[in-house]
Amino acid sequence: MNIVDYLNNLNKDKITKFIESTSSNISVKRDIEKKVSDTSWIDMVEESIPYLDNIIRNPRRFIVQEENIVPIEKTKVVTEESIRHLAQNTNLIQEVHEDGTVIPLKLLNVYREETIDLYENRFIKSLVDNLYVFVQNKLNESDQKSFAKITNSVSYEGVHKLKKSQVKVTLNLESNYNDEVDASKDGHTLEERIEYIRDVIGAFRNSTFIKSLKESSPVRSPIRKTNVILKEPNFIKALELWEYLEKNNIKPVTSIVKENQEIKDPLIKEKYDLAFFIDDDALKNAEKEEKVAYNEAIISKLINDFVFSGDIKETEFKRLVNKEFKEANRRKEKIHNDIRKCFQDFVNDFEKSAKKANAILK
Repeated sequence: MNIVDYLNNLNKDKITKFIESTSSNISVKRDIEKKVSDTSWIDMVEESIPYLDNIIRNPRRFIVQEENIVPIEKTKVVTEESIRHLAQNTNLIQEVHEDGTVIPLKLLNVYREETIDLYENRFIKSLVDNLYVFVQNKLNESDQKSFAKITNSVSYEGVHKLKKSQVKVTLNLESNYNDEVDASKDGHTLEERIEYIRDVIGAFRNSTFIKSLKESSPVRSPIRKTNVILKEPNFIKALELWEYLEKNNIKPVTSIVKENQEIKDPLIKEKYDLAFFIDDDALKNAEKEEKVAYNEAIISKLINDFVFSGDIKETEFKRLVNKEFKEANRRKEKIHNDIRKCFQDFVNDFEKSAKKANAILK
């Protein structure tokens, strides 16, 4: 019989009687050591990336106008501003011909150049630099995974009392396992999400926009709240990220929490009481099997001795065995009857004595 069949065929009444006559106690403890990593920064950075990407792909630009007074021979373009300036500064006129032609000595040259060196853009450049340092610090401080190391221990003692004997059992069990927190999102594991952030920040730092501001002055807190930073959605999110980095940069990435619990669950005790019954039942079954094997050994020796010592047919052997078996059963039954008769005579004598005693007392 396999173990499944054995469990399915257990006698419920026998189990109930066994447990009712069993005294037991159990102690169940659980020790938990949690390593908690703060991965909220990953969510925050992931949320901010599209907004930063919008700014970096489409940076704000400003037209810078420079004015220089240069000799006429170095003048490349004569603009309205140049004529207006010459009319206002006649000292720059070299001569005027009779036909009215004016020969200037010097002219105002106006240069217009597009630039992205604006405060808002320098703010984004500084934010990307800070974000890079922040992420590196987070990854260098510790592993980003959160998990709990759990140790369960059970100590069980039971005593099953019989009329003439008792059975004792002591069971100790300890299990250890790690329970890792799943930080995946949208089908991407924690490692994949971190790798994505690394790649995006690297692309930001290598963009033409960020490189063109390499020599610009970095922006530091407090951030100047310009209209663009306060009202433009992409810059609003960028400011939120800036403030988040400053607030969370001093927080530890991980924390270690230890807990000790004592579990009170009657169901656990019932299961261990059942395990005690199974242990006892298995031992009894083993004794029965051992007795059967012993009997088989006796019969085997008897038959071998009889067969090898004489010349007898199988039918005759069976007849003799059946005869002797019946005779032995008859003697056994007679002995049991004699014992029962003796016991009954004892009870009858006791009852007679008791009646006489009661009659005398009355």
